[in-house]
Amino acid sequence: MKLFKWDFLKIIRDWKVRILLVALFLFLASYSAFYQDRDLALPLEELRSEYEDTQQIFNAIPEDHFESARGQEIYDKLARQQSIIGMQRYILSEQEGNTVSGLESVVSDYVNQGLELAENRLFFYEADDFESQELLLSFMPSREEIESDLKFLTYLKENNVDIDWNPLSPSLVLFNLINIVAGVFIFIIAAIFGADRFSRDQEFNWSISQGIPYSFAYQWRQRTFISWGLIWIITLAGIFVSYLLSTFYTDSGTLQYPVPLYAGEETVYISIMQYVLITVFMTMALSYIIVKFSTGLSFVFRNIYLTITIAVAVFYLPYVIALTGSSGAWNPLLYLQIIPVLEGSWESLNNVTITKLLISMAVLYIIVEVVFHFVFKLIPTRTGKLERRKN
Repeated sequence: MKLFKWDFLKIIRDWKVRILLVALFLFLASYSAFYQDRDLALPLEELRSEYEDTQQIFNAIPEDHFESARGQEIYDKLARQQSIIGMQRYILSEQEGNTVSGLESVVSDYVNQGLELAENRLFFYEADDFESQELLLSFMPSREEIESDLKFLTYLKENNVDIDWNPLSPSLVLFNLINIVAGVFIFIIAAIFGADRFSRDQEFNWSISQGIPYSFAYQWRQRTFISWGLIWIITLAGIFVSYLLSTFYTDSGTLQYPVPLYAGEETVYISIMQYVLITVFMTMALSYIIVKFSTGLSFVFRNIYLTITIAVAVFYLPYVIALTGSSGAWNPLLYLQIIPVLEGSWESLNNVTITKLLISMAVLYIIVEVVFHFVFKLIPTRTGKLERRKN
């Protein structure tokens, strides 16, 4: 415990560490304020665009193509689609939820209407005997998008969640912030914190003990844990403050709102709260490996800039693997990025799943431990006239 306290005080008293921690907290805590200034398209505006597209369909398809039995059925569903979009526009404009108080019998329910709309669109994809099917489908979302909308709306209905009219709601701001933290951002932070842990110690705190009995491996693990702990105490505090501040800007949205998650063979919808817990847990695990890797590299190179460059470059290895297709879903290096796994971006590499992500992190951790176990034994450590003691 005394050694832990000694290392903790040594790290926290470093003025660079304190500046980095303060900067990290301020960035995360103020994120919601900066996000509010973004110019995002409201769902209401998207519905207006869909309404105009539906109107154009009637003008684009020849009238005689609607005269057959199938054509009349298509015409009725298109008319119903236009009516649904019109009512959904009104519901969103009132900003009350899935319906409008006092007008439930007139405008019905947004989610039920959306489910009907999606089913009608899937019907258009099955209407192979309609003469202008190809032209009709050119105005429609892809089949994959429609099926995703069905899952989204089904989640809203089953969990009794209102549609969110505001893309700047606290829950959606939190969702975007978590994705930023889980990306290259955490690699940079982890690399900076670990990049000069050993190099500074070698320069300013070298001892004739040569790491005995307080071995370099022990120092490496302990300082990794301290740096990692400081990063996540500040990160979690910043995320919490950011979410709290965003609630002052708007009171819409809920942490039960659905977001997509790739589950191996298909995309499912889970609540933002579940997504945050899953992503933060995985990012914490991955960042620990990166801090350990960066701290170890600082002992090898003793050059903070080279260490940071190497650690951040590791983040882009999955892109190389994905582009070349040089390995399958069991390559642990593929999982150095979390968000593409959760979004399904690596789907083409054969069944990339969260389970494989967890297993790969364990493999990466073991690899780093084994590599630096030999590094600390094989690389000579020397400063001035002091050399490693030989047994």
